[in-house]
Amino acid sequence: MMMKHKYVQGMNEIKADEALKQTIIRRVTNNSGTPKTSAWTFRRKIMTTVLSCVIILLIAIWGPLLENSGDPANPSPVYSGFMVTAYAADGAPVAVQPDVEFPLGKYSMFMSSVPGFPLTLVAEGADRIELQASEGELLLWNPADSKILPQRQAAAVQSGDTIYWSPIADGSSQPAATDGILEVTAYRDNHKLGSTLIQIHTQDHMFYSGKLVYK
Repeated sequence: MMMKHKYVQGMNEIKADEALKQTIIRRVTNNSGTPKTSAWTFRRKIMTTVLSCVIILLIAIWGPLLENSGDPANPSPVYSGFMVTAYAADGAPVAVQPDVEFPLGKYSMFMSSVPGFPLTLVAEGADRIELQASEGELLLWNPADSKILPQRQAAAVQSGDTIYWSPIADGSSQPAATDGILEVTAYRDNHKLGSTLIQIHTQDHMFYSGKLVYK
């Protein structure tokens, strides 16, 4: 208080415009009455608020990018690039739609002219398609030479190839399967693009139907 009083007295002795003197005295008086700790606390709150806004902005921008930049060998399982063609009992092609039951036709080891139920598989952008059967057997067949190549329950084909599924495995004493699942996985340059399932079912061991289900 002593320093402020002396400062005011000194300002009164300056030969200057009265309004200017009062303005300077008022500013000094106001500034001297503001605690430094309060000013620092206010500035710290401002800095904290700004920093929080920056962090939230960075999370909003980079969060989705980091989430989608995983290992290319394990991409998102949602891959809709599969196109599957089945064949009805009369041999007519049937374009398979996801989650819609489709006929696999009629099959008998003693009556059929093909070694199993044919499925033509196309996967957009894939250079290899792998299949895994839970029941029965997978077969490759070249009608030109009638040569059947048993693949057991695992096979690999190229996009656009036709593979055959038989409900009865060659040499097995088990009865024909009534239910089965074919897992189909597409790859490109050994990187997994995605997978889908074909669920197979029959009630009379003659007419089979399937359903394409994305994983």
